[in-house]
Amino acid sequence: MQHNQLLTTEKVQYTFTRVKDTYEENGQKFITLFGRLTVQNDGQSKSAWVEIEEVKWEQATEKLKNMPDAMYMFNVSKQIFKDLLHIANSHHQELYCLTPVYLAREYNQLHN
Repeated sequence: MQHNQLLTTEKVQYTFTRVKDTYEENGQKFITLFGRLTVQNDGQSKSAWVEIEEVKWEQATEKLKNMPDAMYMFNVSKQIFKDLLHIANSHHQELYCLTPVYLAREYNQLHN
C-alpha cells in the first residue's frame, strides 16, 4: 500500500475513489469499474455520486485494459470535487481513467 498524505485542518474532506478489476467468468473476461465521489464531515460520509459498470474485455479500450487492477482514493479540494462532480454528471466514463490534482492519495493493488 502506498500513501502520500498531507495533514489538513479542514473538517470536511472531499474524496474521489476509482477502482478497476479484471476477472474471468465462464471463459469470458470482464473489467469491473467503480467510481465514487464522497463528502466526509465530522465522521459522516455522504456519496454525491457513485457508479459501477462491467465491460467485456473485447469492448474495452486499450488504455482501460492496460490500467492496473487497483483502487485509488484521492482527497481533493472542494473546487476539484465540484469539477469531478460536473464530469460525473456529464461524461462519467472519463473518471475511470482520470487522476485529479489531489491533496493526498492512497493506492492499493488488487492482485499480485
